[in-house]
Amino acid sequence: MKKIICLHGYAMNRDWLQSWLNLIQQRLGTSYQLLYPQGPIECPVEAVRAMTTRFNMMLPDERIGKGKNWCWYRADEQKPPHYHQIETALDYLADYFSQHGPIDGVIGWSQGAVITALLSALKQKESAHRFGFNWAILCGGFLPGDSRYRPLFELPLKLPTLHVTGTQESDFMKKQADKMAAAFNSAERLNPPCGHIMPVKHPQYLDKISDWVVSQG
Repeated sequence: MKKIICLHGYAMNRDWLQSWLNLIQQRLGTSYQLLYPQGPIECPVEAVRAMTTRFNMMLPDERIGKGKNWCWYRADEQKPPHYHQIETALDYLADYFSQHGPIDGVIGWSQGAVITALLSALKQKESAHRFGFNWAILCGGFLPGDSRYRPLFELPLKLPTLHVTGTQESDFMKKQADKMAAAFNSAERLNPPCGHIMPVKHPQYLDKISDWVVSQG
């Protein structure tokens, strides 16, 4: 059985992402297992509500609260930002890879795509090889902004990747998606007709993602 690690976005949780990707699991069948680690850093409720206001997001009240909102790091307002507690997340994921490996691929959504890009770079650059996987799918993400990690992306990364960007994303996010795709030497693109969300209302695009996974062998 091939195992795929799926990384949720900021202020989400494993169950939320799993509800989005259940159709992919169904399409892939019993030959694949989607695994859902949860970000080890809890997002304060006030930070989640501030995010919804800042980005004009419609987030139901039942999605916000103690034990519901988690992340992989907390970015501050510096330029470039500093990613607080990201080392905690990387150590947690290294343990997760060790416990559940071998891992075939990684799917990252939003902040989870940022982490997926970072794991891809660390996989290629680190001598310790804490993160082993064969391909990645990066959805609605961007390259890490923390200056500590920028040197990892100076040369294109040798990893098969699929980059999923909604056609209704903001121009800023589309530009970030272009920069992320350029960081990989064999990037393929998929553009579903949606905004900053997985194409859950467009199952034909979830089928395309599933087909891409199978095509990786």
